[in-house]
Amino acid sequence: MRDEEQLKPETVYVLGAGSSYDAGVPLQSEILQRIKDLDPLSAPSVLTDAFAECQGRSIAFINRIFERVPNPRLEDIFTLIDQSIQHKNYCVGYNWQEVEVIRRALLSAIVHLFHINESRTPPAKNGLYRKIAAFLIEERVEAGQQNHPFSIISLNWDCVLENAIYWCLDEHEIGNVDVDYCCYTTPLQGPGGQEAKHVPSLQQKAVGLYNIKLMKLHGSINCVVCPNCNRLYAGLHAPAEWMEEYLVNKICPRCARVVPYSQDGRQGGPILEPLLITPTFLKELGDTHIQMVWHNAYVDLCEAKKVIFIGYSLPEADYHLRTLLKRAIRHDAEITAVLTERDNPPADCPAHIRDKYAASRYRAFFGSEPRITVRSDGMRGYFHRDLDAKNWTDRLTNVKDMITQAKPR
Repeated sequence: MRDEEQLKPETVYVLGAGSSYDAGVPLQSEILQRIKDLDPLSAPSVLTDAFAECQGRSIAFINRIFERVPNPRLEDIFTLIDQSIQHKNYCVGYNWQEVEVIRRALLSAIVHLFHINESRTPPAKNGLYRKIAAFLIEERVEAGQQNHPFSIISLNWDCVLENAIYWCLDEHEIGNVDVDYCCYTTPLQGPGGQEAKHVPSLQQKAVGLYNIKLMKLHGSINCVVCPNCNRLYAGLHAPAEWMEEYLVNKICPRCARVVPYSQDGRQGGPILEPLLITPTFLKELGDTHIQMVWHNAYVDLCEAKKVIFIGYSLPEADYHLRTLLKRAIRHDAEITAVLTERDNPPADCPAHIRDKYAASRYRAFFGSEPRITVRSDGMRGYFHRDLDAKNWTDRLTNVKDMITQAKPR
């Protein structure tokens, strides 16, 4: 079999916000209120002041701009911010440099919210994701190092799936498996210079790992980028206590060697920035790493026999992804949309508002059955047969055995 044939994924999963909702991750419409409600004192002490400042600065701006709107949409906020910065406009008394500071503050508040949220997720809610992770790990290892039975495209910022995968690997002391972000990654450095256990994505195949391809089109809360050298530092497989590494002004450790001190004699160097593509109508996808992820997503979608959307509502405003899907998905690919009952229009729904429901948008975009199958049982319902077929601990024991047997003696 030719190498290019072996590397084709049988299935591509496309994960939207609904796929993480069972873990307590906020939907986009809930993020702003969650930031307002989060008590700064609930954060680790090293982050309390930093978050309080970001929270206060961003909320003050939003309350001033949207004073008559109790819960403005995040898309409107970031579009207004990005438009003001791009054209160097004043925005209700704020100059564009001040708006830029507010943008950074709002991004930091979002990253903080997501990390706090994931650190508090009860074990019972994590159970479903750990079972799914065990299923995916077993599928990947059974296929061998030269094959890719599936790949995953995520539109989410959260790390629920990655954390579940690494929990499974650590719990059963499984090596030789890693999450592959499909771009140039550098393991994040924590306190004392300790590095995350993640193997850089582009090295995983070369060193014989079973790489689980996870392409995050909109960035991730565990990634920071240097604005000088453009290295992407990924906190994959890093301890949860390293939360501060994403939020407190950290200097790029590589660039600090080149620019060791600032003009006032203090340690200098560029400050690492979160890698998040915000929900704006002016999406900027020019970052090198983001472009590489989108390219890999295109290639895998072109080659997949099955494309399964889970928890993604296919909004009309997400035109970048809609264009990618039209360009990439094969005409003979099986398409499944895994939604919930509330995503289906009622029988008596007027025709002019049917496109408000996700199920209708999928049928309008891809066509009716048999081109696409629309399910309403959610992620748990979609995976239940695979998860019930074998206990997750048995799966991981099997994985460990297969890896042991595959190692050269």
